[in-house]
Amino acid sequence: MNFAVRERLSPRADLFIGVAGIVSLALVWCTLTYGGYVKPLFLPTPSGIWEGMLDFQRNPNHPPWLVPAVFRSFWRVLKSLFLVVLIGVPIGVLMGTFTPVEAFLRKIVNGAKSVPATGLVGLIVLWFSIEERAKIVYLFLGAIFYMIILVRNAVAAVNEDYVRVALDIGARRSQVIWRVLLPGALPQIWNAIAVCNGIMWTYILLAEFINSNEEQLGLGYLLYIGSRTQESGKVFGTLIVIATISSLTDFVLQWTRKRFLNW
Repeated sequence: MNFAVRERLSPRADLFIGVAGIVSLALVWCTLTYGGYVKPLFLPTPSGIWEGMLDFQRNPNHPPWLVPAVFRSFWRVLKSLFLVVLIGVPIGVLMGTFTPVEAFLRKIVNGAKSVPATGLVGLIVLWFSIEERAKIVYLFLGAIFYMIILVRNAVAAVNEDYVRVALDIGARRSQVIWRVLLPGALPQIWNAIAVCNGIMWTYILLAEFINSNEEQLGLGYLLYIGSRTQESGKVFGTLIVIATISSLTDFVLQWTRKRFLNW
C-alpha cells in the first residue's frame, strides 16, 4: 500500500481498511479479556456485554428496558434537534448575511458556547425542575450555539461573486437569501445538523441522569443501573449502543447529503 501524503483512497479501499481496523480492535479485545489479562471490572468480554444487554431486555424482575430506552433516547434527541434547527438555522443565516446582526450576537454566542455543558445542569433543574422538559432543554442548550456558529460560517463562505451578480441583476435582499445564500450554504448547513446530532448523543447520558428512574427510562438510566450494580458489561454495552446509534444516524445524514446536496 502506497502511503503517499494525502493520497485519496477508493471507496473499496476505504471500506476494507475501516473494517480491518474494527476487526483488529475486536481481536485485541478478545485476547485481553478471554485470555485473562484484564479484569472484567475494567474490560468485560464481548459475551459479557451481550449477556448484560439481554438482561436489560429479558430480566424477569422488570419489563423490557433496552428497546424502550433506545426509542426514548432517540426521540429526545430528535425533538431537541428539531428545535435546534428551527431556532439555530435562522439566527445563523441572519448572522452570516447581515454584518450588524453578526456583530450584535457574535460575542454573546461565542461566550455561551464556552460555558461547560455540565455547568448547565443546576440551572436547568432550577428552571424546569427534573421532568422531561429538563432533558430536552439540556440537549438543546448543548448544541444550539454550535448550530448558530456553523450555519453562520456556511452562509459567510458562499462565494461573494454570486451575491454581487444577483444584486447587479436587481435581486432583492430576500431573493439573495433564498435563491443564492441558502442554496449555496445548504450542504454545509446539513453538515452542521449532522455535527449537532453527534453532540447531542454525547450529552444524552448526562441529560438522562437528571432524575434518572424507570418512569423516565432512557439509555442514561441503563448506564446508571450498570454503574450502581458494578456490572461493567452493562456499562460498556450501553456505551456501545449509544455509539452505534450515533454512527448510524450520522451515516444516514451524510448519505443524504452526498445523494441530494452534493454541490
